[in-house]
Amino acid sequence: SRNVPALGYRLSPAERTLGDAIKAQGYATAYIGKWHLYSAYGVSGGLTLSQASRTPVPASHRRGFDYWRGFELRNEFYDTFYFADDDPEPRRLEGHQTDGLFALAVDYLENRRDADRPFFLVLSVEAPHPPFMASEESLRRVCERGPPVPRPNQDLGAISFFPPEWHEESGPAGRVDPADPESVRRVADANMQAYYAMIEMIDANMGRLDETITQQGIADKTLVVFLSDHGELGGSHGLLGKAEPWEESVGIPLIVSGPETLVAGRGTTASVPINTEDLFPTLVGLAGGVAGGDLKGMNLSGFLRGKSPEPARDGVLLEFVTETRSNRAYYDETWRAIRTARYKYSVIGDRSGARPWQLFDLLADPYEMNNLVDLPEHIDVARDMHRRLTTLLDETDDDYALASAFGLPVRKAVSADPPEN
Repeated sequence: SRNVPALGYRLSPAERTLGDAIKAQGYATAYIGKWHLYSAYGVSGGLTLSQASRTPVPASHRRGFDYWRGFELRNEFYDTFYFADDDPEPRRLEGHQTDGLFALAVDYLENRRDADRPFFLVLSVEAPHPPFMASEESLRRVCERGPPVPRPNQDLGAISFFPPEWHEESGPAGRVDPADPESVRRVADANMQAYYAMIEMIDANMGRLDETITQQGIADKTLVVFLSDHGELGGSHGLLGKAEPWEESVGIPLIVSGPETLVAGRGTTASVPINTEDLFPTLVGLAGGVAGGDLKGMNLSGFLRGKSPEPARDGVLLEFVTETRSNRAYYDETWRAIRTARYKYSVIGDRSGARPWQLFDLLADPYEMNNLVDLPEHIDVARDMHRRLTTLLDETDDDYALASAFGLPVRKAVSADPPEN
């Protein structure tokens, strides 16, 4: 909805953020952890990754968050520095970053917040994220269970690109030899074990955070929202990392927990997909406000409180934009997709010679191994999903999404149907 053409663009200081909107409802606002909106890396005059993590984010770009314990972009998990409010000197977190950031959140709840005001705290933890590095204790617990069970769609032999961290001796299993299938399997298994161990660290720390909320006597009026920004392919479909429209990458958790007075229907699962763009209007709605503006997300606060039925929607828009970092040239293609409760339809930049259109029935084929787009019995579904996708692109003023896939000017492309055989 902001027509940002690529990663690496700095947030405008004039932008109205979630922090601004909830602060306007009388809440104290706090931000702890990774910020990803200031460095302007990869564009003219931008910062390198290492420079970004050691550069304080000025108050003009912290956008509505009064209490600040954050850092820009990326740190090493055992060498993390953060900045406190307007202090220009970086402070080092002790131990693993995940433990340290949760400790800062506990400290805020116990010692820093104003007990007479409601608060809105964002805790942005980098893990699980490459390079996969967990505490020895959590990694030991995961490794004792044995190697990960291969997924049906995992194809390590088809991997054509290994991210830089796979070539580092400091990785969980050392450096990969791409020509040796046993080396690829060994490093892949070790990386996934470390990935799961990082998730276990988050789980343990979430328990600690919940205990703190209870001990502070605020559990009856506190809402906890848990989500991630992406998953990990781990060799599925011969791919590593994220940035692809497969479920392992885009099918992320969103859990809302709280007392029955705030969240009705404990254990209820939404039957329609929810998108991150829904968070702004939903959280502002839960705080008693109205998001306003030109935001495209859906306000789900009434549904969460049990005051309105689950909203209907045609599907959610998924996307990946181009990279601007020169060492990330393997992310040189854009894609757009739409996901409903049953189907996913995607249009991908054609970098490998494969056809870019994909249609999957996620109920019958959760591992997305059977592309239905060319099957005559599914042509009506494909056309309908294509129409829904292009409608969403028009609604969000997305005027650059499909050109690489269709080879046509975009406004012609979005009115086209997938070609028939």
